[in-house]
Amino acid sequence: MIFVTVGNATQSFARLLEAVDDLSGKGAFHGEPVFMQTGHNPQFKPRHGQAEAFIPMEACQARMKEARLIISHGGCGTLLQAIGLGKTPVVMPRLSRYREHVNDHQLQLVRALAEEGRIVPAFEAADLPCAIEEAWQRKHQPPPKGPMLELVGEAIKELLI
Repeated sequence: MIFVTVGNATQSFARLLEAVDDLSGKGAFHGEPVFMQTGHNPQFKPRHGQAEAFIPMEACQARMKEARLIISHGGCGTLLQAIGLGKTPVVMPRLSRYREHVNDHQLQLVRALAEEGRIVPAFEAADLPCAIEEAWQRKHQPPPKGPMLELVGEAIKELLI
């Protein structure tokens, strides 16, 4: 199963959803079923997979664990969960220039985690096919070591205290 998540930001992220749906229709996922958590994108209706706007945290975690491939926005919590499960997600950051977020903090996080080899970035829809193929190739490799994940985890803990 391919699990796609756009998180719960209130801005639209149809750019990712439409690109994944298109690729699914073209056979990019080798026949794997696609499930999309679509968030605040009521106008989006998938043609090639199942979708729900929001799912409970436990269901999200279960789908991430089950997924052969995770395609995600660049939200810190989502990425920590995926990486913690030993997955190498394909990640498209929400970008302020498309009004998908208020700033480009996801872009910064995606660049840092990609540099460590923990994720496969796809900055634009055109990047997704190559990113997906790279993620398929990497799925049996152990995750690389690096300080970024630990730093992000510590920053989240400090925010919660």
